[in-house]
Amino acid sequence: MSVRWQQVDSVADVEAPLGDLPDPEKPGWVRRWLWAPALAASVAVYVTQRLVENPSGELEMWLMLALLALLMVTAVAALVRYRDDQHVARATQDVAALRRDARATTGSVTVSERPVGDGVMLRGLLTYPREDDTAEDTWSLLVADGDAPGPRPGDPAAVWWAPGSDTVVARYHRGWADELRRRA
Repeated sequence: MSVRWQQVDSVADVEAPLGDLPDPEKPGWVRRWLWAPALAASVAVYVTQRLVENPSGELEMWLMLALLALLMVTAVAALVRYRDDQHVARATQDVAALRRDARATTGSVTVSERPVGDGVMLRGLLTYPREDDTAEDTWSLLVADGDAPGPRPGDPAAVWWAPGSDTVVARYHRGWADELRRRA
């Protein structure tokens, strides 16, 4: 499961309807298409290797090493493209499921902090009721200096989930959490 964390600006925004979720971002051009020029270069080296008559041992070795290196780059780049396509397809299905059948509930978080650069990396566990069970999903959130403060251990969070989706949306505002604690 993945958690899309939303730090909202006001208390009223926490329980506002989920609204339209953005489509997942596709990876950049180089990440998507590096396999193609690597494959073309591999074919060019192979053709060169076959066209050269009576190559010296050194030239033959360098052509073979170049061919192997280019084939490795092609294989890794193709695997990265394949995994990226799988990830984008799954994320697109999750967004569609949330748009179609999002269900709201309230969950709670555990939090651990680690200072990084210009902020704090928060990590923890999001626990919320889901159908007949209790779901526990790990999450992380980078809170930059000057951003709204992140959740505290045990704070409530508004959670949207959908059947068939591996993504949940969690919204948080410290004022909302304090207000909810006072009511409970």
